[in-house]
Amino acid sequence: MPLFNGFLRPVNFNNNIADFLPVKSLTLWTKTKMKKISFCSTVLSKVKLMALLMGAIGVFLANFGFSQTPELFEEKILFDDMAAPWGFTFINSNEVLFTEKQGKVWHFTISTETIKEISGVPAVAQFGQGGLLDIALHPNFNTNGFVYLTYAVASAGGQTTALGRGTLVGNQLQNFTELFRALPIVNSATHFGSRIVFDRDNFLYMSVGDRGRRDSAQSISNHFGKVLRFNDDGTVPASNPLVGMTNAKPEIYTWGNRNIQGMAMNPATGEIYAHEHGPRGGDELNLIKPNTNYGWPAVTFGINYNGTPITSDTTLPGMELPLTYWVPSIAPSGMTFIKNGQPNNEADILIGALAGTHIHWLKMKDNTRVSSTRSMNGYARFRDVRQAPDGKIYAMTESPNRFVRLRSSVPILTSIEDIRTEMTEKDILYPNPSMGETTLSFYVSNNQLVSVKIFGSNGILVKQLTSEILTKGKHTLQIESTKFPQGIYHIEINKGGQSTFLKYIKI
Repeated sequence: MPLFNGFLRPVNFNNNIADFLPVKSLTLWTKTKMKKISFCSTVLSKVKLMALLMGAIGVFLANFGFSQTPELFEEKILFDDMAAPWGFTFINSNEVLFTEKQGKVWHFTISTETIKEISGVPAVAQFGQGGLLDIALHPNFNTNGFVYLTYAVASAGGQTTALGRGTLVGNQLQNFTELFRALPIVNSATHFGSRIVFDRDNFLYMSVGDRGRRDSAQSISNHFGKVLRFNDDGTVPASNPLVGMTNAKPEIYTWGNRNIQGMAMNPATGEIYAHEHGPRGGDELNLIKPNTNYGWPAVTFGINYNGTPITSDTTLPGMELPLTYWVPSIAPSGMTFIKNGQPNNEADILIGALAGTHIHWLKMKDNTRVSSTRSMNGYARFRDVRQAPDGKIYAMTESPNRFVRLRSSVPILTSIEDIRTEMTEKDILYPNPSMGETTLSFYVSNNQLVSVKIFGSNGILVKQLTSEILTKGKHTLQIESTKFPQGIYHIEINKGGQSTFLKYIKI
């Protein structure tokens, strides 16, 4: 059973209340208390026992700082012999592909901690911030083997960011082909971007930085400071917003972006999110919407590196405001959504921070920032962070250069592979424990009478949430626990005469 906050174990209602006690104190508590107490199999007996133990549990919760504040910690350094790592992606929960800026791709096996170099990688121009950048797999990788890379290439007049694709056969990228290169070619060492992400319709999104030519981000006649969208073969989708427009690059999906180094799809909604580096302050998180201008450099919350203003405007008509922003800058890099049984309008987002040397855990609701916490402050420059298919969290860092598995202070309930099943067929409380509103999600297998009740630790009914005939499918109920006193409750979900129980903690 995994530890919760380093001390407590999350358990279901069928476990003993002793499982909520700090692990270090559990043995002593068992010796002195369990000899005198016999657990009955009925729910009522368990509830009575809860009442007897509430005082002791309250002391433990106070002493050990029991809370739902999420935090990440190093669990294990898996690999620390890499040169300027930039991006990584999972073939499955045990196999990882990652890039090094110098132009190498590696295959790493987690269970054996073995690494092999991938051949067939294109030549890259390692120049300033340019080099081999992001890596992504086609959504149908298991059948087509397609691997996509973004990388800097040299050409007459300078360098630019390119997109290419090859087929992974064994440890070789075969038939690697450049699909696209951003124009124009300029001699600049900065702001190449670049991240790759696919949406549910297999459209590919690629970010390109403004290449240090900030005003280019406001022009649709070039690819700088943009999010671009492609078919999976690198051709332009007919549905792109600027297709057919005079003096416009048809690949453009959004513009007015400074330098996006984190982009991800919200698996609950299918929407694409991206964060970008501001100058001195003004890093932004944005919801990527077609034909949208995100303002750089006409509007910004940042200033020049020398302290002078860029503009006095933080908003102008026709320019999209960020969902949230950071001042001072954290230099965000890499991003992943953590699916944890929350409703579709809520999101937990992990963001790496380069200058900030930490991982940002951002909680959003209805695309509004609810809270954020910082983990592993000063540990390293976090270049990328991802959730594996089995739900485990990994990060790639610079200074020191590492690939590391992380552990969480709160349980990660749901893996990416199982999200559809978990969200529809399991009874889930989120967040739990909670200081405020909690959402109960449950699945009804047939049209039937469903009753949901909340009982206190003394077995007395606190609230009936519903008692009605519900249709087959997923249902959610909101629990306004701000009106409940602190303590342990149990929730009875009765579906057609069959009851299940969930423990719930109000803190």
